[in-house]
Amino acid sequence: MDPAAHLPSRPLEPLLRLEACALAGDGVDAPRRQDLPSLWQCLPQIVVVGGQSSGKSSVLEAIVGRDFLPRGAGICTRRPLILQLHCVDDAEKDTARFLHKPDEVFDDFRKVRAEIEAETDRLLGANTKSVSAEPIVLSVRSKDVPNLTLVDVPGLTKVPTADQPASIVRDIESMVKKFVTPPDVIVVAVSPANADIATSDGVRIAREVDPGLVRTVGVLTKLDLMDRGTDASEVLAGRAVRLRLGWCAVVNRSQFDINANVDMATARANERSFFDEHRAKYSNVNCGTGVLTEMLTAILGDSIRRRVPRIRETIDGAAAALELELMTLGSPVPSDRGALMHEVLLSCGGFEKEFVKSLDGGRGGGETIRVIFEDKLVNSLRSLNLREFYGAEFVKSVVDATDGYQPHLVAPELGIRRLIELGLARLRDPTAQCVRAVDRVLRSMVERSVEDGVGAGLGTLGTAPSSASSGGGRGSSSSLDGTLDGTLDGTLDGGGGRDRLRRFPALRAAVASAAYSALDARRDESEKMVAALVDMEASYFDADFFRRFTREEHLRRYNNAASEPDESSPPTLDEASDGRPTKRSDETLDWDDRVGLIRASVYAYVDAVRTRIAKSVPKAAVHCQVVPARSGLLADFYANLGGKTQEELASLMAEDDGVGERREACKTRLGLLNRARAEIAAVVG
Repeated sequence: MDPAAHLPSRPLEPLLRLEACALAGDGVDAPRRQDLPSLWQCLPQIVVVGGQSSGKSSVLEAIVGRDFLPRGAGICTRRPLILQLHCVDDAEKDTARFLHKPDEVFDDFRKVRAEIEAETDRLLGANTKSVSAEPIVLSVRSKDVPNLTLVDVPGLTKVPTADQPASIVRDIESMVKKFVTPPDVIVVAVSPANADIATSDGVRIAREVDPGLVRTVGVLTKLDLMDRGTDASEVLAGRAVRLRLGWCAVVNRSQFDINANVDMATARANERSFFDEHRAKYSNVNCGTGVLTEMLTAILGDSIRRRVPRIRETIDGAAAALELELMTLGSPVPSDRGALMHEVLLSCGGFEKEFVKSLDGGRGGGETIRVIFEDKLVNSLRSLNLREFYGAEFVKSVVDATDGYQPHLVAPELGIRRLIELGLARLRDPTAQCVRAVDRVLRSMVERSVEDGVGAGLGTLGTAPSSASSGGGRGSSSSLDGTLDGTLDGTLDGGGGRDRLRRFPALRAAVASAAYSALDARRDESEKMVAALVDMEASYFDADFFRRFTREEHLRRYNNAASEPDESSPPTLDEASDGRPTKRSDETLDWDDRVGLIRASVYAYVDAVRTRIAKSVPKAAVHCQVVPARSGLLADFYANLGGKTQEELASLMAEDDGVGERREACKTRLGLLNRARAEIAAVVG
């Protein structure tokens, strides 16, 4: 009795085409596309197992109707072969195609055998009998094959031969079990009829992974080689080993037939003649390669039908993921100039939105710039040790140098002016560092808004010419650069602008270059304005400041500065006079007393200017750098864009090589999934 007879009478072709859809995407697609959503894992597979020389390869060749598998003594199949069969129209020529050579079509099946052997030797070596679990995937299109996918694994063996590794028995068994253990796998156990069924390696391995033998199909080969007076009716009837899916007997070509180049059509005719001749023995059991093909087709179709809900869920999820990825990849690049210009403007507009979003956002953007103004700049200015700078000996030496050969009469005004100028000069470096720090933040936002790594090809991020040294100053101010470590470590949110630009490396580089050039210009302008702020303070002094303070007020202001964290305790008037006793009366102050008063007065004035500079530099930086960057970072780029030719625009819009390939791969896979969805609908609605 045909075990397929009890299966529901429903159309199987759509379900078998569903299987074909799975491997049409997974089995013969380019290797680079193997990360695409797959149906392969949720569909049942048919795995053919058996011992060496059990006739396993001959069964597969008989189903295909072609002589294409390696033959010889010992292990012939050293790597699993995933064999995808497509039934096509009569007009189409029989062809084969390998996964590892997706663009080469074979129409000579002798070359298919040679390619299987060559691909096996490529991985394992030509002079070895070792095995590998890495499969070879072969797709065959013919009008004479069923829509099936079969997996052929190396034949099981009991004892390694002299030219085989000592672990070969364990290696093959472990590999076979890996393929047949999943519960969705249909096991085809091939056993030779001229051997005791109790010794069958195929049945043994099937029983180990399928104890109830509910998903195992038995295939009995070599009936024509059985001893006279014996037959396989007990096995085929299921009385020796009961299989829920049943047994089928086949007669394949003998080695003599293979050596004599007996073709498959003749072999099938010989098979029919054998069973006709032994009709009395085998009339009530499944016999012949054609019956075996029908059994496998019916079993596979029914197995797929039972899994339709899960398959449909997988298809829906995979299709949704592909549609989302296609949206991200975007449509193909247009060809006419107007459409190219529109796409360039869209991409640049997306970048500018990302940049503004970062600038208006938190860490890594606007917040970092505010921290530079309110924290880093203020601390850098306070770290200038003005009290130490205006030491008594330094003040004396400057006053004496400015007096020259004629001493001052009442007050050393030239010396005081020179001291103030030298103190103000020390403010230039921290303010210039503030401008460069803001520039680095803006550049980092450009880099991240375009894409990580773009700036690497356009110069080191944050590189800026160092400002001139403060003329005549002593010592060195603390660097604002060093205080910013970690400030630029914040992350920025990704978005559409970056996604669009990622498609077009030339446009991405052009946008980044234009943005960096604009920032360079804004930084230079900001540095000039900040330097001018300090220069203005040095160009005209506030005389009223000195008139408002009496001697005691100068000293009080000077001494109160001791409470500031950046200054150590300012000297008393005694200390300001190098420790010499000073007069505490209304008598005229001696020279040392006057030096102390000069130190206090100059310090108070420069400190007041330092406070004003700490408030005015952020205004200048925002005015010269932040506001222009926010409102028109790509203004010059847009101005030059209108004069570009169609060829130049097309060059800007050239995609990364992988983007177009990925888009086409996603479209193809989505089409396959939609086809699979249609096949399911044809069966279950």
